[in-house]
Amino acid sequence: MTLGDRVGAMGRDKLPAEGVRGKRGLALCFAALLLCTGTVGAQALVETRASKNARIEALLEQSANAMAGVYDYRGTLVKRELFGDELVEQTIEFKFSRPFKVYVKYMEPHAGREGIYIRGANRNRLRAHRGSMPDIAVSLSPRGRIAMEDNHHPITSFGLERMLEVGTRNIRKAIERGDATLRVSNGGVVHGEPTWRIDIESKPGGHYVTARRAEDLWELAKRVGQDMYVILHHNDGIDGPADISEGQRVFVPRYYASRGEYFIGKRTFMMVKARSWDHRGNLYESYEYTNLELNPGLEARDFDHRNKDYDFVLIDQR
Repeated sequence: MTLGDRVGAMGRDKLPAEGVRGKRGLALCFAALLLCTGTVGAQALVETRASKNARIEALLEQSANAMAGVYDYRGTLVKRELFGDELVEQTIEFKFSRPFKVYVKYMEPHAGREGIYIRGANRNRLRAHRGSMPDIAVSLSPRGRIAMEDNHHPITSFGLERMLEVGTRNIRKAIERGDATLRVSNGGVVHGEPTWRIDIESKPGGHYVTARRAEDLWELAKRVGQDMYVILHHNDGIDGPADISEGQRVFVPRYYASRGEYFIGKRTFMMVKARSWDHRGNLYESYEYTNLELNPGLEARDFDHRNKDYDFVLIDQR
């Protein structure tokens, strides 16, 4: 007798009451199967999320390790930053060397504008000239009004490593809190470099803190662990870093951005592009590093304002 014959015979031989009990048993088995399947599915979902987060963490660690092996680099930075309702785009040629030396030359707008910052030199001030008449070089406070014009970040925060730090902090906070959506996928080719892309989306939110005596927004931002301009951007009643007073309530967003996209090169593991949107859904920042040369062997003259290839004419030490 075949298996089909046996199953058929069992069905024919059952009494009506036994048939009912058989259906009930089958239903219970089916329900148990669904429950088990649901449990396995939930476990699989948790495992998938954990696996995805582990992939992201590994990618960020690889990027940090690769960054540690880069001693100098040069290229072009294309940046877009939101000021009020205006998205300001700038293209800047640059050179960077450890421990912290930066040379920048603006291509557009402000063509010809140059700046040099060397940590620990020139009283930690930025040497710069505007590239247009009257073209007198000056020394500026990196956080001062002139140096910060059309900039979310001071020159002291320039470079690939800083961009990686900001992205990593935002992503790891999301992993730790578990209240944001994270994805990792193929990022396509970015300026000739195949990339991975990490996406983060979070709900708008944050908390209020009270400003302390003699504290400006830079100091408050450092105290609460958030970027100064992010806080400034989300407090319409504050006009600038110095425009707060003791006892004032200041809103601090939970995340650097409500949505972010971070692109890491598959060959170099450098984070070569980052875009973020504010808590109102507007594009807040976009940074792209192009024509990137890693470890080209930059020299002291590359960060010397007396370099004949540069256009610094006079340093006013006021």
